[in-house]
Amino acid sequence: MATNIKKVTNTSSGMYGGQESVDDKLFRLSKQFPNNEVSWRAGRVFQSKKDGKWYALALAYLSVRQVQDRLSEVMGHNWQNNHIVYGGKTVCSLGLKLDGEWIWRSDGAGDTNYEADKGAMSDSLKRAGVAWGIGRYLYDLKNTYVPCEVSKAGKFMKFSVDPWEIVRKNQSEFR
Repeated sequence: MATNIKKVTNTSSGMYGGQESVDDKLFRLSKQFPNNEVSWRAGRVFQSKKDGKWYALALAYLSVRQVQDRLSEVMGHNWQNNHIVYGGKTVCSLGLKLDGEWIWRSDGAGDTNYEADKGAMSDSLKRAGVAWGIGRYLYDLKNTYVPCEVSKAGKFMKFSVDPWEIVRKNQSEFR
């Protein structure tokens, strides 16, 4: 019985065929993610003195898996990372093999409130990814204050409106 098995190899040239330039790779690393793949968390929560409604500063973020997937999609196996603890911070060095040479960029993060060590490792990798352009555009978003629901104690529960709606309004010339 004959079977047709085709071996598929993930290469850094990917769907673009041939060798990509360093600039092309850096461009692909920095491409925006679809809005529905960006997550939001609440920063500062407050009750407005103007209208009495509750608002939260919406902070956009990517998961560490999204960063890893983008690196693998663009770089294939030509990326690696290394974590060290320096003082109270976890520093991630993220290396990309570009034109046959390893180039490294680093950033760090402190422990998080949830699974402290794991959170610091994930956050430092995400921050090192930003140093390569992954998700950097999210830092360019204006402060996005979104109506929200809070508990009786004033703790954030959920956004009342999709934060992207507020972002679109903030970026519009016709407000």
